[in-house]
Amino acid sequence: HSHTDPGSARNRMGNSVGTLGWVIRNWRIDVEGDIHWVQLRHYTVTGSYQVLVDGEEVASERKVTKLEPIPFSIGSTSGKVVPSLTSYSQITKGFKYQCEHEGEKIPELVFDTSEPSPLKPNLKARLLPSAMIKKSGDSKVVFYKVEVIDGDPLQKETYVLKKRFSDFEHLDHLIRSSFSGHHLQSNLPQKPSKSVKLWTDHLDKRFVHMRRNELNKYIAKLFTLPKVTANPDFASFFDKPAEDEDFEVQDETENGDSKVKKEALKND
Repeated sequence: HSHTDPGSARNRMGNSVGTLGWVIRNWRIDVEGDIHWVQLRHYTVTGSYQVLVDGEEVASERKVTKLEPIPFSIGSTSGKVVPSLTSYSQITKGFKYQCEHEGEKIPELVFDTSEPSPLKPNLKARLLPSAMIKKSGDSKVVFYKVEVIDGDPLQKETYVLKKRFSDFEHLDHLIRSSFSGHHLQSNLPQKPSKSVKLWTDHLDKRFVHMRRNELNKYIAKLFTLPKVTANPDFASFFDKPAEDEDFEVQDETENGDSKVKKEALKND
């Protein structure tokens, strides 16, 4: 899922090598008081790209040979994302990206010099000191519990999200790629380290505890960076889950019919 590289936090070159050729750009567009987001995800290695409006893909191309404007629409309004290549010598940092909406140039989230305000100003999140192990086929998966507090002080809402390590990795990929080509990329916290499955028992309590602490520090650091808290992918990571995504996990040994349940699962 993720194409980032742990060394990228230390990569001060400011090019997209740290994200292995991935570049993401975000433009915030106000249409009659409603905020919309246009996002370009560009994999410079193959030239493939995706354009998303409010998280929904509106255009994608597997290989870009001609860098042409990519049109999009929001309601009855229209705009275009314009990728261009400034130099062929360094393909990783030779791309420039522009977004126009109704003829007006839109500032890009990270590259705009002004300090953005957070998308969810009252959002707070931390990893709870407990994790959950869920069976998935033959393997078991660890879910970390993220406690989220959101809403204004008078209407605070608290809920718990269940996230896998790969969810954090994917978030890191989206955030890090949005800083591709910008010197601020070096301010990002180091990506949570991937350990070698072969040598580490991922269900070992000490390991899960250690990783939980690492992820907790990582998230806390992201919350201190304005260009991260204003990022739509960061905000949506903490969205309240839809009801149907809620799953219960019961320890089957507690009830008498566990054997029956296990048999039924086997036959599925």
